[in-house]
Amino acid sequence: SIQAAALGSTDVARANSQAYAIPIATSHPPPSRAGMDFLIGFTGKDYAIIAADANAARSIMVYSQQLDKIRELDSHKLLAVGGDAADCIQEPEYIQKNMTLYAMRNGVQLTTHAAANYIRGEKSYNLRRAMSQVDMLLVGYDEGVGPSLYFLDYLASMQKLDYASHGYGGFFCNSLLDTHWRADLTEEQGLELLERCFKEVQTRFMISMPNFTIKVVDKNGVRTVERKS
Repeated sequence: SIQAAALGSTDVARANSQAYAIPIATSHPPPSRAGMDFLIGFTGKDYAIIAADANAARSIMVYSQQLDKIRELDSHKLLAVGGDAADCIQEPEYIQKNMTLYAMRNGVQLTTHAAANYIRGEKSYNLRRAMSQVDMLLVGYDEGVGPSLYFLDYLASMQKLDYASHGYGGFFCNSLLDTHWRADLTEEQGLELLERCFKEVQTRFMISMPNFTIKVVDKNGVRTVERKS
């Protein structure tokens, strides 16, 4: 009958659609590519501070505990990265060289806000072309603006924040930052808050993170701060 023929054609169409269907992943991507990396940063009274663990690891093996994950983009900007080891070298180098080229061509450096938007634009453009697996924290200091911090993730989202973190270690520190961060923190108070966060990560997180890199940017430029023993 006509009805049976219609049902038959429907079954055939359904079978064909199933045969050529593109499989769809049912699991959601992880919220952070930094994962086992730990990045943290915040702004203070007249400075921005950023820190990262020093582990270089893959799978179950740790290769080094002296890795610097914070790159100096220029005299007044720092970029902390976490994620895929290769991408954490290639993408920051690409960004740094292009920002340097811009400064050479135009005689002026990008502001921190402009740099954050440039990085976000590059990550967005490459999202479906050559996607990088890198989460970032960008801090900088601009004359007339002061310190600023930008949170960027591997999906090209960007947000200006007072404090932020990447990686599983950040899960243990967000409450400390919520409680103890203030806009008028002195550098000494900021370092004390960082040490609280380091202690919490070393106590609660299952991955050993014995060493951390700390860098500060203010009106005088960027510098590395040694931890107090």
